[in-house]
Amino acid sequence: MNRLLIASLDRFGPLRDSVRDDLMACSQEAERFEPGQVIAPAGARSQLRLLARGLAVKQEMLPSGGRQIFGIATPGDIVDLGGLYVGLDYEVRALGVCEVRKTTTHELRTMARAHPNLLAALCRAALTEAQQQRGWMVGLGRRTALGRAANLFCEIYWRQTALRLAGDGKCDFPAVQADIADALGLSVVHVHRVLRALRDEGLATLRHGVLKIEDWDRLANLGGFDAERLRPQQESAQAAAP
Repeated sequence: MNRLLIASLDRFGPLRDSVRDDLMACSQEAERFEPGQVIAPAGARSQLRLLARGLAVKQEMLPSGGRQIFGIATPGDIVDLGGLYVGLDYEVRALGVCEVRKTTTHELRTMARAHPNLLAALCRAALTEAQQQRGWMVGLGRRTALGRAANLFCEIYWRQTALRLAGDGKCDFPAVQADIADALGLSVVHVHRVLRALRDEGLATLRHGVLKIEDWDRLANLGGFDAERLRPQQESAQAAAP
């Protein structure tokens, strides 16, 4: 499973051989989480929690008991980058059944100090995550309810397709309407109407935890979907030059 960690970070690299060797040698503990269980609580420090299976949400709980979901993690994502040097200011919760691999905070910090190349990859991963979250913020502020849902469905499908976990217009998305409401800033009643509209327009359906894209082009156009926001940040050739 350390190979999955290396492959995940190498997207933001490339990693040097010495970094790969240390990552292969680092300890990794496997944990299974049931739907709704907290994977990483607010205040936790990063342990390179790698989502190996399933989907998870990043969310912030409000004093009123409400919540705002501002990100969805797919396999291969490190879900606790925000806790690299300070405690997480959000929590990560399993959307479906999840498997997570993690190392220790001490090992992570030791490797980051020893390998600037690894630290740079972690920083680029965090920048990519921030870029994705800005896209969500724009959607919440400026897209219609239908546009928000269309963009979310495109993102979920595109990211799993990139991992070869989806195809033929179908992918796993074990979200209930309350989850979608908290991700899109809508009421559950409004989400019900939006899902019905997407179905009636022949764009997408969500049934029993399976998302089916019926018309990708129209759905992407409706949601203003931009895949470039989801691509890993890479070091430019100019920046890498001595």
